[in-house]
Amino acid sequence: MGKQALLGAVVFAALAACGGKKGTTTPQDESAGTLGGPHTDAPDQSGSMVTPEKMDEIEQLLNRKAGIMSRCLAVAVDNQELPKNSHGKITLDITITPGGKADPIKVIKASLESKALEACVIGHVKSIQFPQLPKAYPTSHTYAFEAM
Repeated sequence: MGKQALLGAVVFAALAACGGKKGTTTPQDESAGTLGGPHTDAPDQSGSMVTPEKMDEIEQLLNRKAGIMSRCLAVAVDNQELPKNSHGKITLDITITPGGKADPIKVIKASLESKALEACVIGHVKSIQFPQLPKAYPTSHTYAFEAM
């Protein structure tokens, strides 16, 4: 068998192996076998992720406000919006901005019906200086209340 016949047999076998489709290669296809792996045009977002350490810091900052939040319940009881033996929870939907502020903050669940309590809790969360973040970070947090 001559060189041309052998070459033709190899090309025919290669086409048959890939389904007989003739395609063109792109620079992306050619880089797939290199040590760097396949080329993608997706931007690297690893620097824009909120790290677990930052998430923990945010949770700790929210938890530290639990004591002052109990005063919010005392104000609502003193204003006679809630009975003296009140207890319950308020869950907030919070977005931490890249600048470290909580905005917006919404009450998503409340077992205590008091606008003064909700406004007080939201006001205290807004006063927290959160860490600088690479992007906005949505989270939620629940505060529990029990009047004495």
